[in-house]
Amino acid sequence: MKFIQREDWGAPATSPAAYLASAHGVKIHYLGAPYSSRAHGSCPAYVRGIRAEHLANTVENYVDIAYSAVVCEHGYVYEGRGAHKRTGANGNQDLNVRDYAVCALLGDSGLTKPPDAMLSGLRDAIEWLRQDGAAGSWIGGHRDGYATLCPGDPLYAWVEDGAPRPGGATEPAGGTYTVRAGDTLAAIARRLDVSWPDLASANGIRAPYTIHPGQALKIPAGGIGGTPPPFPGTGAFVLGRSNPAVTVLDGGLIRHGFTRHHDGNGYQPGPVFTTYTRDNVVDFQRSRPELAGDADGYPGPLTWQLLLS
Repeated sequence: MKFIQREDWGAPATSPAAYLASAHGVKIHYLGAPYSSRAHGSCPAYVRGIRAEHLANTVENYVDIAYSAVVCEHGYVYEGRGAHKRTGANGNQDLNVRDYAVCALLGDSGLTKPPDAMLSGLRDAIEWLRQDGAAGSWIGGHRDGYATLCPGDPLYAWVEDGAPRPGGATEPAGGTYTVRAGDTLAAIARRLDVSWPDLASANGIRAPYTIHPGQALKIPAGGIGGTPPPFPGTGAFVLGRSNPAVTVLDGGLIRHGFTRHHDGNGYQPGPVFTTYTRDNVVDFQRSRPELAGDADGYPGPLTWQLLLS
């Protein structure tokens, strides 16, 4: 993920937008105006221009750039209002509370067809908001629930297709990832689309799997779409107790969108098996016919396999 934090493109480090504990999903937007392809070096200035335009809009009275994130044609994700911040772009107050908003630097003329790098960046932004912002699994366009042509027919066709990552593209194996504040090993593994055990092994990280901001992690080959990590045993999932396997379990819950139970601050991954964890596991189990008959919230081998596949 090529992520550019607010202060790195010229905005204050923190958005003044209202807090949002969680969201139903993510809506995709476009500019709805002419836009021409440009060198990547010009993109930060363009994002600054969007923010300035929004702040100058006395009708909407925006407090910040309206979008949760902006993605350029080169696949870079610019942090907008960011995770756990109410968006201002979805059309009305109810829609702004319901979903995050991610805008592609794509026009209604000029550059109108999203390149693969942009689609990968949009997918990165969606997964980031799921991981860091407790966004649910739903993905839609601005036009879903609001009368607009946004995000344009070419981009909306991708949304309707489920917003797939082009060619299964991931960060290149053999590269590095720099740990950010608040990162967990499981969250990084999801972001890089590698298995959690492989990421730990490639970097010599062992229990309790401690990582530090600024630490460079080598990216191993392989993905999370194959065999899940071995089931750790039922003893890993005891209410109130800590086990690294719970963080991995949380990754599956967040990735599948089963996060409605939390303490009011959004569902956060962590090593403690809480009542929120158990209740979210119950929701997942009830959604699967193989598990619905015994939805007790305590993962067994089948729940583990299905949730992490």
